[in-house]
Amino acid sequence: MKINFFLFVTLFFFSCSSQKDADNIDLLDFSNSKIMEVEIKDWIKVEATAQLDVQDSIPFGKIIQVEFSDSEIFVLENGINSSILVFDREGKYKKQLLKLGTGPGEYSQIEFFVKRENSILVYDRSYQKLINYSTTDFSVLQEYKSQDYFLGGLGGLANDRVFLVSDSELEAEIYKGYGFFNADFSSPQYQPQFSGNIEAFLPQSISSFSEKNYLVQPFSDKVFEIEKDSLKLSFIIDFGSKKVPLETSEVIDAEEFYRILENGSYYFAPHNLLIAEKSVGFNFFKESIDNLNFGLIQNGQAYRFSIDSDLKELFLKPIAVREDLFHTILLPGEYNEEVIELLNLTEVDYEKPILVSYTIGQ
Repeated sequence: MKINFFLFVTLFFFSCSSQKDADNIDLLDFSNSKIMEVEIKDWIKVEATAQLDVQDSIPFGKIIQVEFSDSEIFVLENGINSSILVFDREGKYKKQLLKLGTGPGEYSQIEFFVKRENSILVYDRSYQKLINYSTTDFSVLQEYKSQDYFLGGLGGLANDRVFLVSDSELEAEIYKGYGFFNADFSSPQYQPQFSGNIEAFLPQSISSFSEKNYLVQPFSDKVFEIEKDSLKLSFIIDFGSKKVPLETSEVIDAEEFYRILENGSYYFAPHNLLIAEKSVGFNFFKESIDNLNFGLIQNGQAYRFSIDSDLKELFLKPIAVREDLFHTILLPGEYNEEVIELLNLTEVDYEKPILVSYTIGQ
């Protein structure tokens, strides 16, 4: 593999500085996990629910993303059209962002959005543009064209800076990677990454807890705090003998990746990470992307839950980790009386989605 000197120095420095920090960091020990065959409802601790009062005139489809402000809930859904719905914290409907088209301030589809101080930044991959909308009335504040492609990110950093993950290729096997942007998107700063770390990025690779934001790097199992212009190593998830070989971060095609996985029973790509006072929870893949599991570390013991029931599907695959909680949205037809009893709800409109905020543990 040939990379230019600048890229080599950048990648080498990022790796070495991370390792230097790692010497002073305790591992999140998941090296000897115990498989759990239990009733998952006994482990779910519901902290809050909100029935989302979606208007009958709005077709409500697959939920892509959920974000929060102090007073509002933002939901990206992909139904007939791609739109963002806004509710108050009790679930009352407020407004919808739906501006389809090819003109200024319009999008063809929303890939993802990031919540900023007083706006939301929407990314349209088809037209490679970012549109900044006011959260007050969804008027267009700015529109930015980009030569780069993005997979996800985070807004609301210090000075209203933005963090974005780019899968634009610099050279073979090297992507632009982690980008830090000023409020006006001038002077971007990138930390190039090997292709595997970017190809395996998920929106749920970014979590928010303890009033900070974190990125879990898929193949290094390192957890970085996202600061305004850099990443700081904070935790390492220790999979022990199940750790995927480091070479997977450098693969350039799926066949090579699966060839490596065939050589052992590996755990990889942790996401939906939530570190609380007494427990650590996260999703990860076992052996292949078709085998999603949930991991829990509590009181020094590591537990592994396979996702093999409807109830586990609903709660062990959260949409996001925000505000120190897991969040999922149950669509009409997904929940039944058993789920309603678990949520301890007395009045339910079975035609409306339910936002559930919870933790997992005992």
